[in-house]
Amino acid sequence: MRKDKILIAMLMSGVGFISAQTNQINFDDNAVFRKAKNLFYTETFLAANYEFENALKNEDLNLANTEATEYYSALTNLINDKQGAEEQFLAFQEKYPKSVYTDNGSWELGSFYLKKGNFDKAYKYLTLNKIEDLTARKRNEYQFKLGYVNLMKGNNDQALTYLEPLTNSDTFEDEANFYVGHIYYGRRDFAKAMQYFNAVRQNNPSYEDKVLPYLVQIEFNEGEYEKAISDGKLLLAKNHTSFIQSEVSKIIGESYFKLKDYSAAIPYLEKYQGKMSNSDYYQLGYAYYEQKDYQKAVSYFNKIVNQKDAWAQTAYFQLGNAYLKTNQKQEALSAYHSAANMAYDQKIQEDAFYNYAKLSYDVGNPYQPATTVLQSFVEKYPNSKYKNEINTYLIDELISGGNYKNAIKILAKINHKDSQIREAEQLASFLYGTELFKENKFPQAKTYLENAVENNTKAEITQRAYFWLGEIAYRQGNYTEAAKNFEKFKTYRTTVPESKEINYQLGYAYLKLKKFEASAQAFKTYLATNPPGNFKADAKLRLADSYVGTKNTNSALELYDEVAKGNIGNIDEAVYNKAVLLGVNGDLKAKAQALEKFVVNYPVSRFNDNAQLELADTYIQLKETNKALLILDNLIKIDNNELKAEARLRKGLVLYNNKNNKDALTEFQLIVKESPRSNLAYQAIENAKRIYLDNGDFKGFEDWAKTIDFYTVNTSEIESLAFDDAMRKFDAKNYNEAINLLQNFINQYPNGNHVNEANYALGESYYQTNAYDKAIQPLSESAKFDTENKGDALLRLSQIYLSQNQNTKALLTLENLYDVSNKNAYRSFAEVNLMRLYSKNGNHDKAVAMADKVLANKKNESSVIQEAQLTKARSLFVKNDTAEAKKIYSSLENAGSNAVKAEALYYKAYFLNKDKNYKKSNEVIFDLASKYSEQQLWGSQALVLMAENYYKLGDLYQANFTLNSAIDNYQEFPEVIAKAKALKKQINK
Repeated sequence: MRKDKILIAMLMSGVGFISAQTNQINFDDNAVFRKAKNLFYTETFLAANYEFENALKNEDLNLANTEATEYYSALTNLINDKQGAEEQFLAFQEKYPKSVYTDNGSWELGSFYLKKGNFDKAYKYLTLNKIEDLTARKRNEYQFKLGYVNLMKGNNDQALTYLEPLTNSDTFEDEANFYVGHIYYGRRDFAKAMQYFNAVRQNNPSYEDKVLPYLVQIEFNEGEYEKAISDGKLLLAKNHTSFIQSEVSKIIGESYFKLKDYSAAIPYLEKYQGKMSNSDYYQLGYAYYEQKDYQKAVSYFNKIVNQKDAWAQTAYFQLGNAYLKTNQKQEALSAYHSAANMAYDQKIQEDAFYNYAKLSYDVGNPYQPATTVLQSFVEKYPNSKYKNEINTYLIDELISGGNYKNAIKILAKINHKDSQIREAEQLASFLYGTELFKENKFPQAKTYLENAVENNTKAEITQRAYFWLGEIAYRQGNYTEAAKNFEKFKTYRTTVPESKEINYQLGYAYLKLKKFEASAQAFKTYLATNPPGNFKADAKLRLADSYVGTKNTNSALELYDEVAKGNIGNIDEAVYNKAVLLGVNGDLKAKAQALEKFVVNYPVSRFNDNAQLELADTYIQLKETNKALLILDNLIKIDNNELKAEARLRKGLVLYNNKNNKDALTEFQLIVKESPRSNLAYQAIENAKRIYLDNGDFKGFEDWAKTIDFYTVNTSEIESLAFDDAMRKFDAKNYNEAINLLQNFINQYPNGNHVNEANYALGESYYQTNAYDKAIQPLSESAKFDTENKGDALLRLSQIYLSQNQNTKALLTLENLYDVSNKNAYRSFAEVNLMRLYSKNGNHDKAVAMADKVLANKKNESSVIQEAQLTKARSLFVKNDTAEAKKIYSSLENAGSNAVKAEALYYKAYFLNKDKNYKKSNEVIFDLASKYSEQQLWGSQALVLMAENYYKLGDLYQANFTLNSAIDNYQEFPEVIAKAKALKKQINK
C-alpha cells in the first residue's frame, strides 16, 4: 500500500487572497470624488468603479486627481474581475512608472494573479514589493501570500520561511499551521506534521475534517494502528465523500490486518474502491484464508498470480496452501510449482519446491516426472531440512515408477550409499533385468540380474535373481547353467513368487540334460504343490517322459493314461505318447490299435501326422505291408514336403524289402527332387545307390547322381569327415571354433551333402556369439529348404530381425515360421510377435485375429496375455469399436506391466472425458501421474487431456498452466505438442 498517499484532493481554498486597498486617498472636495471615496472605503467596489469611471469621463480633473482616479478605476476593475482589468492595470503602470501607486499596484496585481491560480505571475509581481514598505497587517498578508505561492510552486523551503513564522500570528495562524503541517507531512517528518496539525485542530475545530486524513495516514505509517483505526472511524463518520470513504476504509482495514484482527479487517478492505494493487489482493486473500474461507482466499490470490514479482510468489505459495486446505491437491501442485520458479524470497521458494515435490510424489505430477522433481530438489537444496524426507520419496518413486534403467542411473550418482540405497539399487537391477527378459533381450537381462546377485543386500532379491538367470540360461540352450542357477535358488528357504515354479523349471532343465532321475524328482515335487490345471497336466507329461528315460515305462504309461483321461492339458500328446510307449514295451498290436484310434479321434492334432507314420512303421513291423502302404500313400498326397518325404522314404524301403526295386527307386528319386538338400534326400540317395549297386548299374547311378546339384560323386566320405568334425565342435557348444570349421566346410563343399545343415549350424553359432549380422546369410540359406532345420532357422532369423527393428523382414519371416512349424513354442513365439508387428503396421484386423490366438494359448505368460489384450484394445479403438476397447482397457487397469497400466488409465480418463465427467477424468490422470510418472508418452497425452478437462470446467488458469507444462516438458513428442498448442490457441482466442 502507498503509505504516504495524501488523502485530500486539494489544499484549503477561500482564504481571501485579494483585499481592498484601504489607504487614505487625497481627493478634492469634488462631490463625485467624495462619493467614489466613500464607496471605496466601504468596499462597495462595483459602485465605486462606476463613479471613478464617471469621473474620468465627465469631470475636469487635475493631473494628480486624474492619476489617482485612473489607478482606482483600474484597481476596482481588477477587484471586480472585469474583462480587460489586467491590461488596464498594466497600462497604468506603464503610463505612470514613477507613480506612488505603482508599488501598491504590484501588490494588487500579484494578489489578482494569486486569485486566478497563476502562481508564476503572482510570484513575479508580489516579489516586486518591499516588505519593509508595508504596514504590519499588510506584511502578514504579504508573507502569507508569498508562502502560499511558493508552496504551490513546490518551493517548500521558501514556503516554510514565510509560513512557519505565521503559525503564532493572530490573522493567519490556522492557515499557516495547516500548510506547514502539510509540508512536513510531505517530507515524512511526521512528528512535526502532527505538531502543526494538532495545533490547528485544537485551535479551530472546523479544520478537523481537513486534518483527520493526514492524521490517520501518519498514525498508520508510524505503526499506531489502534489510533489510525479510531481516527479513521471518526473521519468516516464526518466525511461521506466516496473518495474519503474508500481510502480511509483501506487504512482501517490494513491497520486491523497489521493487528492480525482479520475478521475486522475484511469489511474495511472490501470497501476500497480504488485500483487494487497486488498487496491489496494479498491482504484480502490472506485475511479470508485465516478466516478459513478458502474459496474466497483462492479468488483473491488468483488475481495476483499472473504477475512476476515478490507479491506474486507469495500469492502462489498461499494459493497452494488454500488449495490444500480444500483438498484440491492437483491445483495446489501447479500453484507451488509457480512459487518455486520465483526467487524473490528464497525461503518461500524452498518451501514451495518442497511442497511441489511432496505433492508430485503424493498425487502424481502430470507436468513432469515425479522422479525428476524429487531429484531436482535434492540437487538444489543439498542441505535442506527436508532432504531425508525427499530422498525417501525419491527412492520409492524410482522403483515404483517402473523406469528401472533411469533409477539405476540416478542411484549410481549417489556417492554415500547407505543400506537403503544399496537395497534400492539391487531391486532396480533385478526389476530391470526381468523387464529385459520379457523383451527377449537375454544378454542384457543377464548383466543386470548378475548385478543384483553381486549386490546381495537383500537375500530375497538375490534368490529371485537366480531364478531368472536360470530362465535365461534355459532359453539360450545352456541347460547346465540353468540347472545350476535353479539349484542355487533352492538353497534359500524364503517363499517368493517364483517358488511355486522353481521345480517345474528345474525339471525341464534336467530333462534337457537327460538327467532323468533328477528331472523326475523335480516334477514330482512340483506336482505335490497341486499346480493349476494346464501346468499340472504338462508336468505329468514331462514326469512320464522322465520315467521313459529311466526305463520305468509302467509308471510312464500310468501317467500318460491319467493325462489322457483328464479334461485339461495336452490330452492328444498323452494319448500319442502312450501309444508309442506300448511299442517300446514290445506290444506292437496294442500300439497299432492305439494309433489307429488316435488317428481317428484326433484328426487335427499336431501329432496326427507322426502318429500315421508310427502306425505305418508298426504295420511294417507286423508284416502288414498293405496297410502300411495305404497309410503312406495317403500321407504322400498331403501338402507338406517334409512329411511327404518321410512317407516316400518308408514306402521306398517297404517296396525295396519286397523286391520291388523299380518302384522303390522312383520313390527315392522323387524325394531327392521334392526335398533337395534335406537329410531325407541324402538318405534317399544312399538307398537309391543301394538299388543301383544291387542292380550293378554303376553308370546309371553316376549319371543320375550328376543331375543332383547338391550331391557330389566320390567325395562323400571326405565331406562327411569334414562335416562331422565341425559338428562335434558345434554340439559341444564351442561356437567360435565351430564357426571356422563350418565356414571352411561350406566354402569347400558349397553343394555338398550336408551344406544345408552346415548353414544352419553356422548361423546358430554366429547367433550364440551375438554376431547377428553374420548369422543372417547362412540362416537364410538354410531356411530356403523344407528340412528339419527350416523352423529353427526361421526362428533365429525372426529373433535377429526383431532385435534390429527390421520389421518388414521380421514380419515375412514370422509368417513363414508360423506356416511351416509344428512346434508349439515356435508358433507361440510367432503369434506374439506377429501380433505386435501387425499392430505397429496398422493392420488392425490381423492384429486382432492374432491377439485372439495369443489369448487362446493358456501357456502364455500373464504379461504376454496382457499385451495381447492391450493390442486388441488398441486395434478395436482405431476401428471405432470403442465399447469393446473400453471393456478391455478397464480389465487392464490391474495389469502386471506399468506401461500397460498407464495406457489403461489414460483411456479410462479419455472415456470419462467423452462422458463429460471432467473432474473424475482429472482424478484418474493424477492417479496415472502418481503411480506411473516414468511412462512419459501416456503422461504427456494425459496432460493435454487434463487441460481440456480444466477448459471444460471453466478453469482457464489451470488449463493454460497445464498446456504450458506439456509444451515445456515433452518436446520429444511433437504430436502431443501440436495438440497442446492447438488447444491453447482455442482457449485463448
